[in-house]
Amino acid sequence: MSELMWSEIMIEYHETVVVGGGFGGICAAHGLLAEGRGDFVILERAGELGGVWRDNRYPNAACDVPAHFYSLSFAPNPTWTRSYAPWDEILAYINKVADDLGVRDRIRFNATLASASWEELAGVWNLRTAEGASLSCRFLITATGSLSTPRVPDLPGRETFRGEVIHTAEWDERVSLEGQRVVVVGGSASAAQVLPYAVDVAESVLAVIRTPPYVMPKDEQFYDVEAQARFRDEPERMEAIRLDAEHRFNVEAETQAVMDEAQLAKVEGQWRDYMESEIVDAGLRNLLTPSYRFGCRRPVISSTFYPALADRRTTVWSAGISSMTATGVVTSEGREWDADVVVLATGFTATDMYAGIEFHGESARSLKADAWREAPHAYKGTVVVGFPNLFLVTGPHTQASGSIIAVIEAQMKMIMQYIQLVDESGAVSVQPSQKAQQSFNNWVDSAMADSVWEAGACHSWYRLGMAGKVVTKWPGSLASFQKMTSTVDLGDLVLKSGSRRVAS
Repeated sequence: MSELMWSEIMIEYHETVVVGGGFGGICAAHGLLAEGRGDFVILERAGELGGVWRDNRYPNAACDVPAHFYSLSFAPNPTWTRSYAPWDEILAYINKVADDLGVRDRIRFNATLASASWEELAGVWNLRTAEGASLSCRFLITATGSLSTPRVPDLPGRETFRGEVIHTAEWDERVSLEGQRVVVVGGSASAAQVLPYAVDVAESVLAVIRTPPYVMPKDEQFYDVEAQARFRDEPERMEAIRLDAEHRFNVEAETQAVMDEAQLAKVEGQWRDYMESEIVDAGLRNLLTPSYRFGCRRPVISSTFYPALADRRTTVWSAGISSMTATGVVTSEGREWDADVVVLATGFTATDMYAGIEFHGESARSLKADAWREAPHAYKGTVVVGFPNLFLVTGPHTQASGSIIAVIEAQMKMIMQYIQLVDESGAVSVQPSQKAQQSFNNWVDSAMADSVWEAGACHSWYRLGMAGKVVTKWPGSLASFQKMTSTVDLGDLVLKSGSRRVAS
C-alpha cells in the first residue's frame, strides 16, 4: 500500500502499533512475530529505517559498545569489520534484520505519531499522525529511542552567522570541514569522534569543552575476511565476545551503583595515567580533568580524542559559547573566535521523553502534563498507571550500562508476557497498580541516591535539565535489569475487562 493511499484512509485498525523504526521497533516486530501476532504496523517518522544510526552519520561516527554485544541476540552478525562498528555498518545491519524478518511491508514511512488517546469504552488507542492519518490499536508500543531529539543550544546571533552551523545528529554531508576554521562544541562521544577528523582536515579547530569527560583508550580490533568466516562457521566465538563484554559492563555498573570507593579510585587512577601519557601540557591537563567521579557521566572510549586535543592546530576553551556573530562565536567570558563551521556535538534531550507526542490515557489524563508533571516515572520503566496497554521501550530508568539493545530485548520479553496475560485472562487492558508503581519508584530513588550517577557530583543527560533528578538511568547493572524484567508479578497489575472493538 502506498504512503498516499494509507494517508487517505479514515481509520486503520491493527492489534498492535509500534512507533519507531530503529532497534526498538525491529525488536518489537521480532517479538510479535515470534508469538504469532502478525497484525501490527510500525510508524516511522523518517523515510528509511535506522533510528539514531540513520541520523548520526557525521565523520567517524561509531558505536562505543563492542559490536558483537551491540547486536540483537536473535541476529548475530559475523560480518562486522571491527570491534566497534561504524554507523554505516550498523545502519546496514538494521535494514538486513528487517528484511530477514520480512517486516518492511508493515512499515509506514514518513508517519510521525502526534497524538495517542485511550478510548475506554472500546479498549483501544486512537492515534493521529502529523501527516493527518488516523488509526487505532489495542496495544501501543513506543520505541522512539531516548537519544532521538538533538539538544540544540540557544545561541543569540546565530541567524547573523555567515558560516555553517550543524548538529552531529543532523549532519549534512554537503558541509565540508576541509580547510575551514572549525568550532566543535561539546565533550561527549560525538565530539570525541568528529573532532579528530576535523583536526586532520581543517585549517584550525576550537574545542569548546565546559565539562571534560573521562576518556579511556579504545581497544579496537579489525576483523578481516578470514575472521568473519570464523565467526560465521563458529558462532560461539561471537557469543563469547558478547558474554565477555556483558560481564565487564556488569562489573563496572555494580561498582558505580554502590559508589565502591576503592574501585572508583582504581579506575580514576587508570584514567589519569592514560591522560598524562597523551597530554604533556600542564594547563591542558588541568582543563581536561573532570571535577566529578568516574561514571557519573558516560565516559568516552577513544584513542584519538586526547591526541587531537593536544594537536598544535587545536585550541581548547572551557568557557561555553554564549552567542554568535557574523564571523564566529563569543564565549561566556567575552572571548571571540572566527569560524567558518560550528559543529554542535551537544547530545540529546534524553529526559524529554517522547518529544512531540501527546499521550492521553484514562479520563483524558496527559502523560506529560499530569502523570509526569514532576518527573518521568513508570513501573519497571515500561508501563504507567492510567495508560492501559501502553508500553514504553527505553522508558524512565531503563538506561542500564552496556548495550541498550540488551535492555530493549529484556523489555520486549516482559511486554509480550503482559500482552499474553491480557488475552489469557480475557481482559481488555493491563496497567500497573498505583501501589506497585509507587513502590517500584521509591525503590529506584533509594537505590539511585547511593550511586555514582546521583552522588557523583556532575551534570549529565541522565538528569532532568542536566542538573535535576536522575530519570533515565537504571540504578544497577544490566544483569539486575534483566532479572527484574524477567518476572511478571500479577499482584502488581490491574487487568480490566469491558467491550472490545472488532477489527474490520
